[in-house]
Amino acid sequence: MSKLTVEIANAIGTFASALAPAAIGAAVAQAWEKGLSWSQRLVQWGVGICVSYYVTLGVTAWLRLDPFVAQAVGFVIAMVAFRATPRFIEGVAAAAAALPDGLLAKLGINRDSTS
Repeated sequence: MSKLTVEIANAIGTFASALAPAAIGAAVAQAWEKGLSWSQRLVQWGVGICVSYYVTLGVTAWLRLDPFVAQAVGFVIAMVAFRATPRFIEGVAAAAAALPDGLLAKLGINRDSTS
């Protein structure tokens, strides 16, 4: 095997091992969801993997977790990510929507008054 082929195989293996706990966690979470269409299942799986991957990297860097513990954290995050993400997005959207009015109030500007 050429050196390039070995490097590509190693990169694919590293990528797959990083995403495997998240993918399995998202798949386990889907086992409890009834009545989902295939497109909803694919979205749930993708959301679980993406959220788990990035949150696990952040938590691992922050808490300096052992790689095995980080994989367990990634598995659990992937299980709850699809359920928690919509509520998180709603909360962020509500906070972002209230931000302009809050900022204007802090500056003493009344938006309702007409000049």
